[in-house]
Amino acid sequence: MGQRFAGGKIISGATQHRLILFSFDDGPDRRTTPLLLDRLDAEGVRALFFLTASRMAGTNKAERQQQAIARQIAARGHLVGNHTMNHPQLPLLSNDEVLNQIQLAEQVFEDVFGAHPALIRPPGGATSPRVNRVLASAGYTTVLWNLGAGDFQVRSAAEVVNTWREVFARREREQGERGGIILLHDTHDWSVDAFQMIIAELKDRNCELLAQGEELFDIVDDPTWFFEPRSANGNDIAAPAAPPPGLLAARQALLRDRTSKRCSRL
Repeated sequence: MGQRFAGGKIISGATQHRLILFSFDDGPDRRTTPLLLDRLDAEGVRALFFLTASRMAGTNKAERQQQAIARQIAARGHLVGNHTMNHPQLPLLSNDEVLNQIQLAEQVFEDVFGAHPALIRPPGGATSPRVNRVLASAGYTTVLWNLGAGDFQVRSAAEVVNTWREVFARREREQGERGGIILLHDTHDWSVDAFQMIIAELKDRNCELLAQGEELFDIVDDPTWFFEPRSANGNDIAAPAAPPPGLLAARQALLRDRTSKRCSRL
């Protein structure tokens, strides 16, 4: 449930380092999430899943299956976050309605997991200073993203990957961001396929970066690198992720060794 990340500043995903954190919204989905979990396992990747609670509420067959899938997400080592009860645009709601969306979702999380999460993602990333304060008052850390892939707007994995490439290039060119938090949705089969394609591309890019002596892409398991404790202001944004130099050097050394072995086989 990520309780160690409670009470943090808003996480934007910004970083000048090649840190990559995958996140998936809107599930669980009995048609697509199980395959994604298998593929994440195969790649040794841990991700953030922001779950829409209405998908896990109730007692019909689909809802029971999705409750079991949600528990599998946590059992396989992924972090779970609150994506509200019914996926509304929070700025269109009153403060009481926002809190109701959060609290209804928490009841479902308690039923499914025995606890509720500390991370939240407003549906569509739609928020406002007022909504930020409400979410902070409820103890949550808001997690946004900087590397969207537009997978809810298309119908093929290739289109998702192309959008991701364009967004990535623009963020690097305009903001100097060389990594960050990727947003996909585990409710689309093309997004599950796109995940594998993005992973493969990052590995291929690492072969080139290794040859050039540059920092490699490092896929991280959780928001540790992006997290910053909050004081009082619910609208504070966490600073861009910047690991301690010694820790970064140690991780890069291990990554270079693994990458060298992989790339030598290609």
